[in-house]
Order: sequence, then C-alpha cells, then structure tokens
Amino acid sequence: MATVVCIYVCSDVDRPATVSDIREQRRQLLSDGCCEFSQNITDSAEMWYEMYFDDQMDYVYCLVGKVACTNWKRTLMMLTGKIAGFQRPEDLPFELVFDTKIYNPDNYVDRLEKLPPEYRDWRFKDSRYFTFLFVREPLERLVSAYRDKLFQDPVCHVDVKIVRQYRPHDYDPSIARYHVTFAEFVRYVLDQHAAGMELDRHWMPQSQLCRVCQYRWDFIGHYETLREDADYVVGKLKSRIMDVGQRRRVDNITFPADSGHRKSSDFLQRMYATVPAADVQALYKLYAVDYALFAFKHPNVTGST
Repeated sequence: MATVVCIYVCSDVDRPATVSDIREQRRQLLSDGCCEFSQNITDSAEMWYEMYFDDQMDYVYCLVGKVACTNWKRTLMMLTGKIAGFQRPEDLPFELVFDTKIYNPDNYVDRLEKLPPEYRDWRFKDSRYFTFLFVREPLERLVSAYRDKLFQDPVCHVDVKIVRQYRPHDYDPSIARYHVTFAEFVRYVLDQHAAGMELDRHWMPQSQLCRVCQYRWDFIGHYETLREDADYVVGKLKSRIMDVGQRRRVDNITFPADSGHRKSSDFLQRMYATVPAADVQALYKLYAVDYALFAFKHPNVTGST
C-alpha cells in the first residue's frame, strides 16, 4: 500500500466559508481521515474499470455507482465534441452510455483499466491532470441501489439470489422478477460483508472504489450539493479544452438539470422503518470509513426492534 502523506492547511476561522473553502475542507478531511483509516480500506478489484481519463482535457474521473454516474458519463462524452445528433447530455440513451458490446462508449471516454500500471499512475502524479470523484451519503445511496437494481435493472438478478438464500420455498425459475423487501436486501448486503465477500460496486463502501488514500484527488463532489459541484467541474473541464472548434461545439453543454433529486428524510425513515435497529447500526459500521472520510452525518432513520 502506498504511503499516506498527511497535509495540514490553516484557515481563517472567523471568515465565512466560501465554496472554495468547502472544497478545500473536503480535501483536508480526506487527507486527515486517510492518516487514521487507510489501513481499514480494502480496494476493489474492479476499481480500474470505472476510472476514466481524457488526455485532451487532462482529467481522471472515478465513477462511483449511484452518485449521478450515468449523467456524469453522458456529460463527459458530450464534452469531447465527437457526438453528433444529440444536443444535451440527458438526450444520450442509456445504451449508448453503457453498452460496450453494441455502441462502445469507450470510443469517447477511455478507461484507465486499458493502460499498463505505469501509464495509470503518472496521471495522478502530474499536476496538470484534474482528478475528481463524487460521493453520496451511504444509507441514501443504498436505498437508491435497492430501487434501481431490484426494480429497474433488467439484467441484475440479485432478487433471485436473495429469494434463494432467505426464502428458498418461494423460488420458482419461471418467475422473472421477485418482490424483495428493503429489509431483506439490507440483510443480504450485511451477510455478504460478514462472509468476507466483495460487495457489488453499487453498494460497496465508496472509500474502496477510488483508492482515495493512495492517489491525489483534487475535487471531491457531493451528491448533496451536486448542482453547484457539477457546474464547477464542467466549467473546469471546458476551460482545459485547447481546440477552438471543440470548445465552440461544447460551449452550451451543461450537467443535466434534473440530476440530484434527493429523497426526503421522511422517505428514508419510511424505507428504514422496516429494518431492524441492529441492522441499521451494522450499516453504520459497514460504511464507517465513508462517514469519516467524506464528512457525512448519520441520517435520522428509525429502525424497528
């Protein structure tokens, strides 16, 4: 594991915090937290697969599932200026963004996975590269993963795994989609973690996805402030485009306006009301490093006994 270097930054505590202050505080918190928790982080084997780079805009982006990642990939693809027929990132079909067998989105946004290790690392060491990721409050992210993967994703079959594990008498191979409760899903996640299995990247702790304590991350965006943070990043990337024609083609590109709709605290309470209190506490423990590194507060959810 790479050595973690702790850097301490002084600030004027009497001055009201600006947006740039908040960004610096996030980086500082990550640096401080890595000094304490880096030994507790096990990096995902799939980490490189979801890291993207562009040598024209000089950036590295680490995709974190269920943190506006589809719209981020849409936006990065549109910023290349290579896509015709679509005016806005939100117009890009989901299949064009993720279907590598038919559309090959990697033609627009490259993966670090394809490069030899030495060609991955230098981009993090070269200060010309802008490195960024976006994170989300863990329990809210878990609800989003449940609603997506168990009710919307046509190729994810985690519902079948859960039924076969916890309700084998209900299993019927002719059933296309099972109704799995959120409490069952939480129990499945916790049991997989307890068994030492690597969790699906959509609910894996975010600190395990991007080697946050080994590499330099210039910007840590939050889903909770997605609009402001996304506008900043898109503006930053546009400013790095040297080709005049490309800059003109992407001048009107903005991050999708309908991104970042958060669920209310009442909604989260309703979702977690059926989850045993012991399981809620186990989730806090599972995501403890995320809470520490990214300054998230535990949401006010009520678990049943």
